[in-house]
Amino acid sequence: MADDTKTDQKTTEGLLDASQEANVDAVTEPGAPETAGEQIELDLLRSELSKMQTALAQAKTEAGEMKDKYLRTRAELENYRRRVTQDLERAREAGLESAVLPVLTVYDDLERALSVSVDDPNKIIPGIESVRDGLKRNLESLGIKEVGSKGERFDPDFHEALSSLPCPDEALSGTIAEVFQVGFVKNEKLVRPARVVVYQN
Repeated sequence: MADDTKTDQKTTEGLLDASQEANVDAVTEPGAPETAGEQIELDLLRSELSKMQTALAQAKTEAGEMKDKYLRTRAELENYRRRVTQDLERAREAGLESAVLPVLTVYDDLERALSVSVDDPNKIIPGIESVRDGLKRNLESLGIKEVGSKGERFDPDFHEALSSLPCPDEALSGTIAEVFQVGFVKNEKLVRPARVVVYQN
């Protein structure tokens, strides 16, 4: 009987030791799930973390691509601005040359008129008229024409009335009596209005 009691005591002590060892094993494995529910939750968290890491990597890749596109677009814009600036400068220079060439022709004509009038002053007027006619032809070649001549009907879109004169004849009412400064148009667009005196009742 005493032997049976000792045997039961040893068995109980063995079970207690095994239970303690199991508890020690559980403590030595931190984070280990204690239940099936915790294991499922852990798996879900791992899955979400994996998805987030994939999404982050993709976002980094897309951000890099967008940065490359931005840098390329910026470089193209700078090149475009540079080309436009160069084109404008070339156009300005070409416009300046086209405007100066007729003036240079007038200069040459004036030089010739003055050189001829040295020997005969009476030739100065025909020389100046020739210069004027040459300049007029040059302007017309550029599409620039005169507006505002004596007897022409007054048009406020092209003429500027400096003053008016009494109308000697009813038929002359509203026409130009005198021209102080001729005007110019280019393709029907006003460049400079003619400054005139108008007949008015």
